[in-house]
Amino acid sequence: MNHDRLRQIEKNLTSLRQLWGEMEDVLMNAPAEERPRIKKRILEEYRLPIQRYEEERWRILASHSAELAITEPEAEVVVAEIVESVGSLEQQTPDQVSQQMLQRLQEIRDTLQKPGDPAAAKLKAVISALPPFINISYEAELDTERFLRQHFPTFTRWIEGATKK
Repeated sequence: MNHDRLRQIEKNLTSLRQLWGEMEDVLMNAPAEERPRIKKRILEEYRLPIQRYEEERWRILASHSAELAITEPEAEVVVAEIVESVGSLEQQTPDQVSQQMLQRLQEIRDTLQKPGDPAAAKLKAVISALPPFINISYEAELDTERFLRQHFPTFTRWIEGATKK
């Protein structure tokens, strides 16, 4: 796995997210006539580059998912969290989670619930399914990183740890 590239992507994402947050503060305090210009700038200078970096990060992780280290007990905890969180998301209103995103998450959950393979193997297979989810989340104008941290914190921590090794 290209750990140097992953570290560079994380560094770039951290910087871009910070700048995006600062620009959102500017947007909140801007006169109404300036807001469309600022929104366009946010999209072009922050949101789209963040999306590209996140897509690249998940493609790297997906292509090397077999190399990611996770013990079976750790994997069982992460799988249980994903299954539970998807169930919670199913209870939310359509405004909070797009139908396309929910459908993708349900497919991921269903993969994790299939009998047979160990949890670690299932989890590694799910990583390969995430790049399309990332694209869908951006179509829904969702900050993928925040979404994953909010709904799948254990999974997010595991991925962060795995990419730093």
